[in-house]
Amino acid sequence: MNRITRTHALSALALAAGLCAALPAAAQHASPGVTGSEKNTLSLYGRVDLGVGRIAKDLTVNEDVLTSVRDSSTGRWGIRGTRELAYGLTGLFNLEHRFKADEGTQDGTVYWKDKAFVGVAHPVWGTVTLGRQSSPMDNRGVNGRFEAFGGDSLGSNGDRGAKMVAKWDNSVYWQSPVINGFSVGAAKAFKEKATAIRSNVAGVQGEYVQGPVAVSLTWQTDASTTDDWTTTSLGASYDLGVAKLMAVYARSEDQGANDDGQTQVFTLGSQIPAGPGQIRISLQQYKDNAALGDARKQKYSVGYQLPLDKNTTLNLSLADQNYKKAAVDNSALQYEAAVRYNF
Repeated sequence: MNRITRTHALSALALAAGLCAALPAAAQHASPGVTGSEKNTLSLYGRVDLGVGRIAKDLTVNEDVLTSVRDSSTGRWGIRGTRELAYGLTGLFNLEHRFKADEGTQDGTVYWKDKAFVGVAHPVWGTVTLGRQSSPMDNRGVNGRFEAFGGDSLGSNGDRGAKMVAKWDNSVYWQSPVINGFSVGAAKAFKEKATAIRSNVAGVQGEYVQGPVAVSLTWQTDASTTDDWTTTSLGASYDLGVAKLMAVYARSEDQGANDDGQTQVFTLGSQIPAGPGQIRISLQQYKDNAALGDARKQKYSVGYQLPLDKNTTLNLSLADQNYKKAAVDNSALQYEAAVRYNF
């Protein structure tokens, strides 16, 4: 590590230590499993992912498209670490910032937008984390492993979780160890401000991953200052060798005063090894009922991911997208070529 990189790493570590000390006593999500090889570690990581292409401005308004350079997936940098503790425990933390690399701006108003948590892990009792974190459905239920484009690039389908809320503040998350391919998790977020969610939210997730098969079932509640809703999802994938098949179904139901409104999303995809890279195919059907305006969306995508080295990929995407609601019926054919660098 050169002197500049070492200086940045030490500065980031000092910042992380200060922030972790200030984290509330209740809040975050389970990290990937901690193993012996991952103890006493500290690492910086991130991504810059930019593409150029023909992109629809807003199909809910019109069919206007423009050629532009934009983030193919949101830029990020983070710092994470683990440390061996007493009683068989491992301490861990993770902070991750999001930014828009096309303009060099922060993504949203929250600095640690993706995550900011601290926790402890035990090989028998599992992992408990506190802070800002992914909700159970975003964390393991409908995440990129069940979507052909991995949740990134123009070809991806970001609505696959229906109305679920992706990030929970002031939450606690427990994730079990994996036993014979099975694992479970549970999380709860707490109301701490009058202007925040008007009721506590919670969720549970269970999955089975063994060999070529992965199945995940998730249920969670979400809330705003005026509304409550629940979302249930089922994600699955099967690797045939010649192709990997994947699907996600999610359904959100309103639980507010009128108890109306329902949103359903079905996403189907495949990843097919081809030459040095991978062909990706995805389709998505989205609809809500009349209580929510009776909107319908369809998106059909095909793409190719070409690895350039272990950190860099070229990602090509072609997407045909349609939006219908009342008298609105807009469609656009879009394409993008993007370079993604992970570090």
